[in-house]
Amino acid sequence: MSKSFTISDLEQIIGLQQESLQALQKALGRLRHQNERLERSNQKLRKQIAKYE
Repeated sequence: MSKSFTISDLEQIIGLQQESLQALQKALGRLRHQNERLERSNQKLRKQIAKYE
């Protein structure tokens, strides 16, 4: 049994999908930023460790 959607229903679904996509993009941006910071910190630590080897 198939369900019929009105244009209004479809517009609402698309709107919710766009909001979810925007939230995911923001989260991904934050994760990328954190990853870059971790990479920089790791590089600094490697340099400091190399001094003691």
